[in-house]
Amino acid sequence: MAKKSEIQIVARHMLDAPVDIRAIFDDLGVRYEEIQMSTQSGWITRNGDTFTVSVNGLESATRRRFTAAHELAHYLLHRDLMGDGNRMHRHIDTLYAGGGQSGDVIFKRSHEIEANRIAAQIVMPKKLVEQEHALTPDAGELAAKFGVSKPAMEIRLKTLGLRSGDSLPISRT
Repeated sequence: MAKKSEIQIVARHMLDAPVDIRAIFDDLGVRYEEIQMSTQSGWITRNGDTFTVSVNGLESATRRRFTAAHELAHYLLHRDLMGDGNRMHRHIDTLYAGGGQSGDVIFKRSHEIEANRIAAQIVMPKKLVEQEHALTPDAGELAAKFGVSKPAMEIRLKTLGLRSGDSLPISRT
């Protein structure tokens, strides 16, 4: 679980859009890399006290950003599940895997849902989204400003109650 100082580091970077995910990793001492992957979107690896987030460099910039934020959320919330640090542990996220983690029993579906929720909050901070939405309600323009996909922004707007949604539960965080 994240320490208060780590939360403060993340919060400090959430004051301007787009949120600089790489700067957050730098400030936290987490190594970040974009590499070619076959079917994975990204992963987080622990080797002793060192963590590395790897993101699929073949995916779109918006997908890489969200994947990086997702792995950041795992680092902040779930790194204690990755073992004692005496050997390497890796958690792999696969886009469209249906929540399954082949060979990965560390994180459960609930951890993945939580990481996605936190990732959305990091790359699309509530206060900034509300401020920018007041200037333009266009989801495409907002998505470009925050460096996310239009569907991701539409979901965030619905979640924040700024856009009506058919069956999306409202959680205004």
